Amino acid sequence: MKQDEVRQRFLSLHHDLDLYVSGGQPGKDELATAPIAELWRPGEYPGTGDPCILAKFILNHPRLGTAPDYISSPVYYADPGNGWVRTQGQLLRLGQRDPEHEALSVRVKEYGEVDRAADLVGYRQPSSELEPTGPMGEDPKWHGLWSWFEENTWSAHDALLVYIARRWHQDISTVYINTDSWMKSKLRQVERDLADHDDYNAGSNYN
Repeated sequence: MKQDEVRQRFLSLHHDLDLYVSGGQPGKDELATAPIAELWRPGEYPGTGDPCILAKFILNHPRLGTAPDYISSPVYYADPGNGWVRTQGQLLRLGQRDPEHEALSVRVKEYGEVDRAADLVGYRQPSSELEPTGPMGEDPKWHGLWSWFEENTWSAHDALLVYIARRWHQDISTVYINTDSWMKSKLRQVERDLADHDDYNAGSNYN
């Protein structure tokens, strides 16, 4: 899948999640055209443990058509009472449930503000060799990390917020405040495409 397609996938996902959390529901036309999982049961996505839907058959899938042994992408929102779930990739209707697995409850992927931000920026974890060990105003590895995120995500600024939040187990808002000086100086540097010694020495709380 191309990067633009991946980005649109996550933008669509989180647009829908915002709708559902505020009490909205999929439209009738959207439900009418959604794929249908038949003889389905809750399961875990291979290799991740994320909740998914397993079905003996999938109907009306945009890529697979009608096919056996279906595994959905991770489930982010579920409304089994109304017969649908929202997976990472699409809205999925729930047809007849597999009677052998009636007792299993439908789980959804656990994720918070930082995970959402990671989705929306196309976050990728850098290798340990790229990780800075000193303060942002002193350790030049922070600039190298920014450059790596520029090449490998959709926004170096937002990806760096996610990186710091995960590394120091903080929320995005706290990270944003604590890195504001360095981030602003870095953005000015990027815009000018010139080195500015004073900007490189902007302060932060991370080291």
